[in-house]
Amino acid sequence: MLISSEKASDIVREKLLANGGTAMIPLLQGGLCTISLADRGHAITSDKLNGFQYALSVFDVIVELLQHSPQGKARKGNAHGHEDKVGCGRCTADTVVGAIAIHYFRKKTGESCFDPVFVLAAVLDWASIAKNGRGYIILI
Repeated sequence: MLISSEKASDIVREKLLANGGTAMIPLLQGGLCTISLADRGHAITSDKLNGFQYALSVFDVIVELLQHSPQGKARKGNAHGHEDKVGCGRCTADTVVGAIAIHYFRKKTGESCFDPVFVLAAVLDWASIAKNGRGYIILI
């Protein structure tokens, strides 16, 4: 497959288009997740994301973080714990979930945020952009 762009969002879109707009991808913890193009090819949905749509630009946010992280590797982080609000605990700007909260959702320090990283990291792995590891993501 010839990819016409270096942007993660374009790579994911083109790979999904090559698969008819939908793909079953493996999750790190086991099991499968269905991802589909939405919003006329500008977003994705998943059966694991509580009905949310994410603009494909979310993948560019993640890759930008990885490009500016030591060895292209960043902790995934967490937004589930009581102490894990944006900018605090395990949801800081140097984590994937923190970067998504700050740069994609435009959340402010102390706000709550949904944590979609388990699916988005699996998509990046499926698209051969980044390896989805336990607790971290690293550029390929």
